Amino acid sequence: MADKLSVGFNQDCSLITVGSSRGFRVYRCHPFKKCFQAAEGSIKFVEMLFSTSLVALVGAGKQPAFSPRRIRLYNTKTKSFICELDFATTVLNVKMNNKRLVAVLENKIHIFDLETLNILHTLRTPSNPNGVIALSSDVRNGFLALPCHESKGEILVYDVINLQVQSSINAANNPIQNLSMNAEGALLAAASTQGTVIRVFSIPGGEKLHTFRRGSYPVTIHSIAFSPKSTHIAVSSSSRTIHIFELFEREKKPKPNQAIPATASITTASISSYLPNLLSDIVEPGRHFAFVNLKDSSYRTVVAFGNGTLLVLSAQGYFCVYKIPEKGGECKLGMEFPLIEKPDEEMGVKIHGKGAAQTLFHVQYDHRNAHEKKESKQKKLLTKEHFETMFVKESDEEDMGGQRKEEKEDKE
Repeated sequence: MADKLSVGFNQDCSLITVGSSRGFRVYRCHPFKKCFQAAEGSIKFVEMLFSTSLVALVGAGKQPAFSPRRIRLYNTKTKSFICELDFATTVLNVKMNNKRLVAVLENKIHIFDLETLNILHTLRTPSNPNGVIALSSDVRNGFLALPCHESKGEILVYDVINLQVQSSINAANNPIQNLSMNAEGALLAAASTQGTVIRVFSIPGGEKLHTFRRGSYPVTIHSIAFSPKSTHIAVSSSSRTIHIFELFEREKKPKPNQAIPATASITTASISSYLPNLLSDIVEPGRHFAFVNLKDSSYRTVVAFGNGTLLVLSAQGYFCVYKIPEKGGECKLGMEFPLIEKPDEEMGVKIHGKGAAQTLFHVQYDHRNAHEKKESKQKKLLTKEHFETMFVKESDEEDMGGQRKEEKEDKE
């Protein structure tokens, strides 16, 4: 496929974002439907703030306005840009929650207040060419996890709300290649460049809770996702198999007349927490609960959980829904939807038209402290309307429509 797609989910996995050389689109997961499209502009990353009208865009560099060294905040409600953030080097990742925007460069991470877009803190990091981070979507546990060593699997847990280091986790023997947090910001899953083992830690403390064996051969981990209640995790990679692991094993009933040893209360998790990673992986060889066999593994995939389903996005341009068996095993394909549109099918607003893109705000990072203090006095750039839900579910739309109908009848 000529057009390289950037695909992802919003924080609660209710919406899909697709970036391409012709702009970006937003789809609803269930029922599947295109909600929004903006044409003209080569987009490398699209990051939504839940279901609000606020979208962060990073360009692919094919047009001057869409530089890979610039984050553009866009309002899907007014179909206009709010501001731009310029950086000295390429933006490798961008994440948001209701309080913070985090921009990842190769050797720096910049933390912004989301309302004022003032820069709050800059973390200098070891080389992070893939922009690997995980940010909690729940501001009550506003944790950011990032690799803090180039040759070892060490992870730094940082509180982006209070701007302080929480802990350092020795997660693997090899460098970290993928990180993911659950919705509450209480669990962290990590995979090293080896890609054979997935480990789950509690945060901010860093206690190792689970170790799962994905396979025996090294692979590139594409994505890791927690289920809504944090009972399972799904892992997609450059192999053809997507693995689903149980975080809390089902209780196994003892056979009749089988004695239960007194040491049964000592769990493998408690033993493995005192052992090096290599030994604890032998003690606790967790295998997958369910799996998906893909037809093609040559494209990057992103996974998420639905209601008893596994949602899979492919950079090839497909959205697939698989049914997860209650007792585990192979997940069967339930539905498949295309994310690719032909040029003559494109609709939407032009965000590159005359006067449409106005630069309201710039950030320079080599300024002196006095200049940073001067910028901190700026007014809020994002107002309450930017944080209001825009993309509602169809059931919610029907309820709202019924409510408006009742109000009209009352007035009559």
